[in-house]
Amino acid sequence: MIVRRLTAADALAFRHVRLEALRLHPEAYGSTLAQWETLPESRYIQRLEGGVIFGLWTDKGLEGLLAYDREDGLNARHRASLHAVYVRKRLRGKGAVDLLIEAAIAQGRADGLAQIELTVAETNTRAYDAYARHGFVRFGVIPRALLIKGNYVDEIQLIRRLDD
Repeated sequence: MIVRRLTAADALAFRHVRLEALRLHPEAYGSTLAQWETLPESRYIQRLEGGVIFGLWTDKGLEGLLAYDREDGLNARHRASLHAVYVRKRLRGKGAVDLLIEAAIAQGRADGLAQIELTVAETNTRAYDAYARHGFVRFGVIPRALLIKGNYVDEIQLIRRLDD
């Protein structure tokens, strides 16, 4: 398994895996399949060029994603957030998500960040445990953060300090 930052040349692979994630796990994301499936390739390219998306590659191609977005405001440039994390089922429990999280932490350190933040659906205990393994700690809850098929889902807020 290899993790690297995706480029515009990876747009079609990115699209395929992103849509798979949204189709198979709608409860885990704020975005929906309907929002993403009609986007033209140019929007996927724009997303890849406008931020940092890490991809996990195997001999079968792109099989995992993690988005890392640094804050733009001058008073908030010490922070980044992680989201849109997905690893194909066959790679779960095999260290794939750990490689993606480690890449994001390394990027945060290279960027001189003080902290990385994320939210995870309270129902996604496997993801919560993966973040905890990498030093992310809970600092809050967003009640009713997601509305999935008429049901509210709380999101747990996590932080990993990089300057301690």
